[in-house]
Amino acid sequence: MWHVEEIMKAVHGIAHRIERDTFSDISTDSRTIREGEFFIPINGVTFDGHKFIAGAYERSHGGAICEKGREESLKGTKGTIILVDDTLKALLDIARYKRKSLKGTFIAITGSNGKTTTKEILVAIIGSSRQVHFNEKNFNNLIGVSKSILAVQGNPEMFIFELGTNSMGEIGQLTEVIEPDVSVITNINPSHLEGLSDLDGVFEEKVDVFRHTKQGGHVLINADDPSLFPRYQDEGHVPHTFGMRDDADFQLLIREDLGWEGYDFTLKFFKDIFHVRTNLLGRHNLYNILAASSIAYLVGISPMQIKHAIETFSPYSMRFKPITTEKGYTIVDDTYNANPSSVKWALNTLSSLPCQGQRIAILGDMKELGDMTAYYHEEIGRFLKSSNIDMVMLIGEDVKGVAKGLNNGRGKLFDDKSSLIEYAKQHITRGDTVLIKGSRAAKMEEIVEALI
Repeated sequence: MWHVEEIMKAVHGIAHRIERDTFSDISTDSRTIREGEFFIPINGVTFDGHKFIAGAYERSHGGAICEKGREESLKGTKGTIILVDDTLKALLDIARYKRKSLKGTFIAITGSNGKTTTKEILVAIIGSSRQVHFNEKNFNNLIGVSKSILAVQGNPEMFIFELGTNSMGEIGQLTEVIEPDVSVITNINPSHLEGLSDLDGVFEEKVDVFRHTKQGGHVLINADDPSLFPRYQDEGHVPHTFGMRDDADFQLLIREDLGWEGYDFTLKFFKDIFHVRTNLLGRHNLYNILAASSIAYLVGISPMQIKHAIETFSPYSMRFKPITTEKGYTIVDDTYNANPSSVKWALNTLSSLPCQGQRIAILGDMKELGDMTAYYHEEIGRFLKSSNIDMVMLIGEDVKGVAKGLNNGRGKLFDDKSSLIEYAKQHITRGDTVLIKGSRAAKMEEIVEALI
């Protein structure tokens, strides 16, 4: 329950009109708002939330926030109205206000790759014994994280938030809202370069999660990441390292690569040493497991609980998930997203997995790389040129750079998905392994659906 005076205090707003002074909840969606809820209109790239204030009131009979100078949007609208300078800032402010009322341990996860899988593994580990609240799917931006905090019900012991960014300053804003007790950066790699410029920009943006972690809180640093470990200087936190090197605080040692069955490995966490098995594929997923396990151990989860959760965790859809088809070939669905490092990791894993037939890669564009788009696509082509991958099918505009870098006849460009799918059906045979990967905007899952 929210009182109008409480809302005004949280968002630093002033009353334009008060017709109702209590509200059952906060909503940002005029389509799903319910009776008695208070509406915060968010302005997007292609829409203006102020246009939906009237519609929101018709469903809620509550009230809304309105930006100063936009009062014309209120013409003919009833309900309580609070004026603010910026509605997105108001959403962050009200989320921050609620966060301060919540007790429990807050964990923040960010990084260029692996943050969603790390979050999901950590939720599985901690959720086996404690009540956990987390941001679902990839609701990891300013709006998604704020809404996730506002959705908290009851008294969870643990709060786990994945934080994403595509422009400078977002991680800092999100971390100021969350005020984490524990934070981790999975890795630093080229991603979202349109907004972050270069690898230095990625580093500065991601490290904000450490800068805004509570004084005396725990920060976890990937000791094997050359773009993070040598550069980070801690200020006022308890730093911990994780990795496969001998001097890491939290160490993972591969005992056996089990091919399509995953890995058998050892975790060495201070005095505790325990053997674990996972069905997740690829060394990159071992780092996700290690990051999640390290955090779980720090917050008091026992090694046996960690082991059990890892061994029963299955990969989510679109994240390097193998699918055996009726025609006898295997599709590896890794269509969740793509950037240069995640594509290389996926290709390396494809190269190392047992395969009776051809190893085939179907790749779409990698987006949000800014001025470095051509360079990184050509780099993937050069990487493929020296690999054992037999056939490469490419769809999109930017992947022309992959074909240029490959430049040896193994790459074939397609103008549309239908022609690629037709060609693939003719050339993929029993025993082949087919990796399908591209950025979210490429919708590569449509190719997966057509080939399984």
